[in-house]
Amino acid sequence: MKPFSRLAVPKKPILHRLFVLPVLALFASPAFAQTLTADEAARLALERPEASQLIDAPIGVAEGNLTSARTWSNPTLSLEREGVEGFAGDGSETFVQLEQTFDVSGRRALNTRGAQADLQAATLSAVSERARIDAEARRRFYAALAADEALTIETRYRDELEGLLAATERRQAGGDASRYDVERVRQEYLAAGVAVAQAGARVFEARQSLFALIGSGDAQEAALVGALLPDHAPLDLPGVSPAIAALEAEAEAADWRKRSAGRYTPDVTVGAGFRQIEGPFDETGLLLSFSVPLPLFDRNQGEYRARAAEASAAEARLRLAEDQVAADLATLQYRLDALHEAATRYDAGALASASELRRIALSAFNGGEIAVFEVIDALGSARDAQRQSLSLKLDARTAALAIAERLPETDR
Repeated sequence: MKPFSRLAVPKKPILHRLFVLPVLALFASPAFAQTLTADEAARLALERPEASQLIDAPIGVAEGNLTSARTWSNPTLSLEREGVEGFAGDGSETFVQLEQTFDVSGRRALNTRGAQADLQAATLSAVSERARIDAEARRRFYAALAADEALTIETRYRDELEGLLAATERRQAGGDASRYDVERVRQEYLAAGVAVAQAGARVFEARQSLFALIGSGDAQEAALVGALLPDHAPLDLPGVSPAIAALEAEAEAADWRKRSAGRYTPDVTVGAGFRQIEGPFDETGLLLSFSVPLPLFDRNQGEYRARAAEASAAEARLRLAEDQVAADLATLQYRLDALHEAATRYDAGALASASELRRIALSAFNGGEIAVFEVIDALGSARDAQRQSLSLKLDARTAALAIAERLPETDR
């Protein structure tokens, strides 16, 4: 057998390259010098006006409701004039009165407390929404980064097979390889070309998804820079989830509304004014009025039952969410620890071994010591090991982001 010195050969006009040409051209473009990190992607996503509107709008609604809860009802000014012979007659009677309704049951104060709790819930929900957008931008960034690396893996495997095919064809011409050997390598090479095209399509899809979230601009041509595997797996889970804190505030607000509905003492309306009589006997007098609806039929039973049911549901949602978030965090922490360790061990063990096997196989093939089928097997094993390493790292990063979404202060 004659050795071959390298796997790379002059490129041929093969159809499958047309599918990945736009992607590869993008990476080779001189304008592609700009880089984009996960932190920058998250910042761009959060700086979009649409994101700010989604985050701030619920707070604005809650602030408006709090202002309404604190505002007194408007006074009522009434004017009545009665004439004996019309308004311009000799005799007339005029009433001017100002009335104001007062809350004597304490409902206004309770509703204000409920609106304050709603504002707190909206503020905490805004923290959760920021964390969600941040984590989603990072998820899409790392998905695009993984797609880039997967394309690199598939491209390298295809190029190695292309070199192996050229070497096998030369050996066939020299009588050291059979036609079967050539066609076997060709089949593997063509399949690898399809895998490259598919990986290129996934790169395009992942980048479109990323930039749909962070917005358009010069960053769309940026090279993604970062490490898929998190720097370290956090051992402790600090803080309290803003989502749980928001549910606590919502439950508190619902409880205040229930208490307000339980106060069925009616509002009192007090009025003051004057009466003026014009005619044969002019007379002016002061008016005082006091009115209160009698709670004979409507004691606010329906409102109280409705608000009590809402408070009960809010409390139930809080308890269920607490248990679910605690379970999710425990599961994610366990998964992150396991994947982080597995990825580290895999790179040091299986990936390193597969890379060494690839090196040995190529060296042995160049020395005429092994057949082409063994080289294909070694190259495929190295590619599969790289795929597995990539999958482990992406899964570990996804788990870390899921933790950070629930606990924003956690490292990403």
